Amino acid sequence: DGFVPLEVDDVIDALLLAARDRDTVVRWSGAKGIGRMTGRLPRHLADEVVAAVLDMFLMEGGSDDSACHGACLSLAELARRGLLLPSRLPQVVPLILSSLKYDVRKGSASVGTHVRDAACYVCWALARAYAPAVMAPYVQDLARGLIVAAVYDREVNCRRAASAAFQEHVGRQGAFPHGIDILTQADYFTVGHRGNAYTAISVYVAGFEEYRSALIDHLVAAQIRHWDKSIRHLSAQTLRLLVARDCAHFAGGILPKLLDASLSQDLATRHGSALGVAEVVMGLKECGYALGEETGARVVELVPAIEKARLYRGKGGEVMRASACRVIESVARGGLSVINKDVARMMESVDDNLKHPTVDIQRAAVSALRGVASERFALMSDKWQFNKVVDKYTKAVRSDPNPAARRGFALALGALHADLLGKHLQEVLDSLVYAATTIQESADERDPESRKNAVVGLVGVVETAGLGACYG
Repeated sequence: DGFVPLEVDDVIDALLLAARDRDTVVRWSGAKGIGRMTGRLPRHLADEVVAAVLDMFLMEGGSDDSACHGACLSLAELARRGLLLPSRLPQVVPLILSSLKYDVRKGSASVGTHVRDAACYVCWALARAYAPAVMAPYVQDLARGLIVAAVYDREVNCRRAASAAFQEHVGRQGAFPHGIDILTQADYFTVGHRGNAYTAISVYVAGFEEYRSALIDHLVAAQIRHWDKSIRHLSAQTLRLLVARDCAHFAGGILPKLLDASLSQDLATRHGSALGVAEVVMGLKECGYALGEETGARVVELVPAIEKARLYRGKGGEVMRASACRVIESVARGGLSVINKDVARMMESVDDNLKHPTVDIQRAAVSALRGVASERFALMSDKWQFNKVVDKYTKAVRSDPNPAARRGFALALGALHADLLGKHLQEVLDSLVYAATTIQESADERDPESRKNAVVGLVGVVETAGLGACYG
């Protein structure tokens, strides 16, 4: 407890200021300086520096990414040098676990990758700095936080950093549940592929009860409503794979939450949640788990509710159309209880999306039609199937002035089921051949995509009905 010059206080203030600078190099240098200076201070003064670093997490309500990043780097340096006392861990660990999920939306992107990466560095440093007995109270929380980051983080560097920190804890602390088993699947290289991390590694890890709820909850709370559209799709697919791990929880807890969120005012939330509903329903069907009558009715009514709320309009209407088609397909294939009225209403939505000029929406509508036709057309009369489907589609393919409608209905004819094609095969073939070979006189009406889709539709008809039927 020797004398400390007053100038040291000014130096510490300058380093703390540098640790939250907008420039990464400055923050890194400031963090290293804090570590070196703190190591030369008396214990009570060093603890005051640690308190000042912890206060950086709370700047501007925790939304200052530069301050959070600098604080994480500083904590890692302090822990690495043995300057972060065990008495501070109850404050440090929750802040680090929160930083592992730091992702603040700004415009069409987000900031937080560097914060999450630095939080993994802190976890790595904690594994090297403390004895297993000291870390024992925090093992479960750190294990869950790191494995969630290792499999679900958007950025490859963060997934790999989390995997490395997890490995460090398994090797040095030896207390992470099923650590060796998980590391054989979630190593530095395997988590590098995002799709593999989501659909393979996370499903494997969810087989261990200690991690299952953390993985599922993070998907539903964060990833299913992520700002990146591809992450929302991947999260929905992963939910379907996870259903088998706990069918009752998904049917009674997760699915109602997703149904509520599917009508949210936030585009990302409602789009991802609608996709999640569709995939969970399909997952439950694959597991042979029957949905309750009330929840099943809510799923059937979801697309009409989306349309009633006019969520197809404005920004994001296209992605909602595609997700609605996926919900329709899940209703058709998911074994839910529907009546004739429901099938007719689903077909109205499918027909509306078939006429949309966006290719992805048309493909989603065709996929939905294939599901409804194969699973639910048996509920409808032969007259309805001819008037509302075959006759309507063949006339549209031949003469609809809207090129987008001709494209969509040509693809749709190739998606009809074998029984319906067998009854009206000649009409379908004639209309598709006509659409594929006829070039309109007016240049404004010519559409190569319509002719291409007619050929694709013919291929679909041949694959479904067989060459013998087509040539017969």
